[in-house]
Parts: sequence; C-alpha cells; structure tokens
Amino acid sequence: MKKTSAILISTFVLAVLLAGGMSWRIWSQHRSFEHMVKESLKTSEGYDQKFLDLVNRLEDLLATRASFGYTGEKDPMTGKRRVVVKSIPRKKGKKRATAKKEIKEVIDPVKLTAIIQDDNGQYTAIVMDEDRSLSVNIGEVVRGRKIIEITAEAVIMAGDSLFYKYDISGKRLTKPKSGGAITMPAKKEKGKKN
Repeated sequence: MKKTSAILISTFVLAVLLAGGMSWRIWSQHRSFEHMVKESLKTSEGYDQKFLDLVNRLEDLLATRASFGYTGEKDPMTGKRRVVVKSIPRKKGKKRATAKKEIKEVIDPVKLTAIIQDDNGQYTAIVMDEDRSLSVNIGEVVRGRKIIEITAEAVIMAGDSLFYKYDISGKRLTKPKSGGAITMPAKKEKGKKN
C-alpha cells in the first residue's frame, strides 16, 4: 500500500511539474510572439511612413507635370524634352438660329496636349480623346484616325476622308484627302539660300 501510494504521489507530482512546464512554455511562446508582432508593427510604421512620403512626392511631381505651368523644355518627371501646347482663347461669335432649327457647331473630341521627345529623338504625342489622355506614336489610331506624322510642332492624323493637323500652338486644320496630304513646311537652315 505504501508502495502504491508513493507511486501515485510521485505520478501526481510529475504530472503537476509537466503541466507547469507546458503552461510556462505556452506562456513564453505567446509572449515572444506578441513581442515580435509589436516590433514588426514599429518597423512597418516606419516603412509605411516612408512609402506615404514617396507617394506624396510622386503626386506632387505628377501635379507639376500635369499642370503645365512651364512652357516646355525638361519634364520634371523624366528629364526629357517636352513641348506643351499653348491654348488659344476661342472668340465668342454670335449664334445664328433659324426659326425651326439651330445650327450646332461640331466639336472635335481629339485635342493635342503635349509632344515629348525621347533620348533617341523620337516624338510621342499626348492627346485627349474627350476625357481620356493617351500617349500615342506614329501608326497608332485615335478615334478612327491613324497618326501618320509627329514632329516637334504638330501631329498629323489621317481619317477616312480627312487629314487632321493639330498644331503645338493649339490650332486645328482639316483637309479633304482628295486634296493631298497635309505636309509640314520644310525648316530653313541658317546659311543656305533657296
């Protein structure tokens, strides 16, 4: 009986020690995990702030780029040469109306916004198609009009029956295809006579 009670007591003590050891281990692992999470959050808060600062800086640069507050030259985002379209104020004219119907002005939804020259001398045009801004190159199509020429001064597009020329000064020209293509005037070089 003494032997059995001694075995039971020793088993009980051993079980209590094992339970205490397991409880301590679970508690220490939980505390270690919470410490690791707190340290990670402190570190990620710093990273989050750096990321937010970077996003704010990029937004400022994009706002500068989109505001067109400069007349061209170097783009603040890319450092590449950029020519900005100069807007020409529209003259207000009197509306002519007949008794039964009004004459409506046809508004071209395509507008030239900017022309960018890359490091290789190639031009890319930024055009607006109604509310969408598109970056286009020669051969691409905007509203059914194929871009056939981009220079530092203008963009020329060919539609089904018309040629369209959008000038950097904000002027627009259209010409029927039967009259031939709209060509760019040749630049005169200094020192040469024609």
